[in-house]
Amino acid sequence: MTIALCFLPLVLCFLIYSFCLKIQITNQLTATLLGLIAVFPISVIQYFLPPFTLFEQTPVLQTLLKSIIVYGFIEEFIKFLFLIPIPSKKLSEFEFLMLSFMAGLVLGCFESAVYFLDHMQIAASKGAQLLLRQIFLRIFSADLIHMTCTGLCGLFLFSIRNKPTKFSVFMIAVLLHGTYDFFVGFQNPLKYFSIVVIILAIIECQNKYLSLQNLCENRLTIFY
Repeated sequence: MTIALCFLPLVLCFLIYSFCLKIQITNQLTATLLGLIAVFPISVIQYFLPPFTLFEQTPVLQTLLKSIIVYGFIEEFIKFLFLIPIPSKKLSEFEFLMLSFMAGLVLGCFESAVYFLDHMQIAASKGAQLLLRQIFLRIFSADLIHMTCTGLCGLFLFSIRNKPTKFSVFMIAVLLHGTYDFFVGFQNPLKYFSIVVIILAIIECQNKYLSLQNLCENRLTIFY
């Protein structure tokens, strides 16, 4: 039952998309499946990567670079690749962004489920209340950062297909994800900067979406 709660955001997302946003169920299932499959290459690559040895004399810088390269670039690049099969020809920027969000949310939910399976024994010994609190926190932290960064990857992919290409959008996703992982690893008040990163990711998604929408509209106006 507890593990099922990890997937509650995905269920709510599916209901909102189906009944409020009227996004086709087949497209939702495609995004869900692609987000789920993306978990495996990400896990395999990160597991077999050699130890990160750059800047060993400066632990903070080493941790930051590792977060950006290993957790930021690798994860976002693979998620970007797995967004490619989503059929976008008949989708608006908004619909494609929403499906990208869903793919990222699936990955976040699955990651949370694996996290709690790994820590089930420890969490059980500390009580169910703590376990539920951790799930709640991950819904509004890890799930959100995966959603927003995948959304930025989706906007980047949409820009490639519809011109002009906005490579900076992808790099922002990488930097935000890496910075989030950097701060969330602290066991002191610095960890709360991860909340700031999540807020910035939400703002960037909104700004880049509006910017891309305006560019596409101007392009259509010139065309006609």
